[in-house]
Amino acid sequence: INAEYMGRIEGSNMKECRYGVVRDGAAFVRTFDFEDDGDHNIKCPTGLCVDGDHIVVADRGNNRIVVLRRDGSFVCPFGSEGDAPGQFNSPCGVCVNAAGLIIVADANNHRVQMFTRDGTFVRAFGSAGAAHGQFCLPCSVCVDGDDNIFVSDCDNHRIQVFNRDGT
Repeated sequence: INAEYMGRIEGSNMKECRYGVVRDGAAFVRTFDFEDDGDHNIKCPTGLCVDGDHIVVADRGNNRIVVLRRDGSFVCPFGSEGDAPGQFNSPCGVCVNAAGLIIVADANNHRVQMFTRDGTFVRAFGSAGAAHGQFCLPCSVCVDGDDNIFVSDCDNHRIQVFNRDGT
């Protein structure tokens, strides 16, 4: 994440969720409001990351991922509600690895999915359970300098680490 931009989610319920940007740690820069914006409505941004000139948002309320430009304009939304590859059930966390793949914690489907920047499904890993490689509500993802994928496995009370392809 570019240290110049950090995200903050504001609002007390899904209807009021919006995305705010702060710069230099505390100075407010702007807010992107998406309520009642037709196809560009973001119902509940639960996770975000900055990747170069783009902001990637996990839009839990619409069960999709949204890629924005830094000015807040839409590049592309992808995904829909469901459990097939490329579909989501409460996407919560999102990050981008060094290869530019978007990695999504798909909480209620108990898996992590990976996509190209244009939303093309690449692979998924994980299933419901408590064994190694299984999840119970994965809610956040991030990558380290070696592109290892860290997944917060919320209801299993642990963090799991996978290599860059999720194995």
